[in-house]
Amino acid sequence: MFRRIVKFATPGVAIVSAGLFPFAPNEHDQVDHESMQKMYADAPGDRQTGKERLYLMFSVDEFGRVSNEINSIYQAGFLGFLVGACYGGFISSRVAYMNFMERNQATAFKSSFEAKRKLQDQVTLTFAKGAFKWGWRLALFTTSYIGIQTVISVYRGKSSIYEYLVAGGVTGAMYKFNMGLRGMTSGGLVGLSFGGIAGLLSLAILRATGTTMEEVRFWQYKWQDNRDQAIRDSIAKQSAGEADPLLEGHHEKFGTANLDLDKVIAGSEETTKEVEVKVAAVASKPEEPAKK
Repeated sequence: MFRRIVKFATPGVAIVSAGLFPFAPNEHDQVDHESMQKMYADAPGDRQTGKERLYLMFSVDEFGRVSNEINSIYQAGFLGFLVGACYGGFISSRVAYMNFMERNQATAFKSSFEAKRKLQDQVTLTFAKGAFKWGWRLALFTTSYIGIQTVISVYRGKSSIYEYLVAGGVTGAMYKFNMGLRGMTSGGLVGLSFGGIAGLLSLAILRATGTTMEEVRFWQYKWQDNRDQAIRDSIAKQSAGEADPLLEGHHEKFGTANLDLDKVIAGSEETTKEVEVKVAAVASKPEEPAKK
């Protein structure tokens, strides 16, 4: 009887325990580390130096695309410009609206359309000025912060809190450059604190998801490489099915035999060596005295 009760009560206990303790391990949380290690084996990893990683970061591939790190810096700068433009535009347009209403309370306009048109022109112009004023500043701040952090992380080959601290301190000091040494010091300290907070949040999120920044970059390169390989395969498949008139004319004139460049290079090297041997033999012979 007790065994039957336990048998029927076990699923209910499992459901209740899953509701109370949702982070309990199960078979779905098991990861095949062997297959992941095989994929990680394709990555250069520590076999590259810091300079080589920076060179790859600032290089362009065969399709004219920048690296994922540079692309992330571009995206951060654009997002910073967008947020700064929206913030500056909305704040400035609100101030312009309030000033227009206060200054033109006793102004006699010809019609309500003229008043609305002047108000719209004033608000639009002020919105553009405020958007540009805040947009480029926040874009420069965001780009410099993410750029410095990414460069240091790529050079070291790993991510830690130090990159965020250095990036925040340097960016804050640069932002207050026009205020002198004291302003740069205060800006650097404020940037250092905010950079540390941002770094702790980023690392905490990565730790909670069970991944690292190196793995994120690896998967980005892996997905891009798979996409490029799929494009190459599709182009090769398409070109194989289509007839090329230039190639057909070449085959009709010279035949379908393929020219092996390795053999051509090897033959040219052998010919060069033979010529060098003959020249050395001629140079080593003693000169015969001229007959009178």
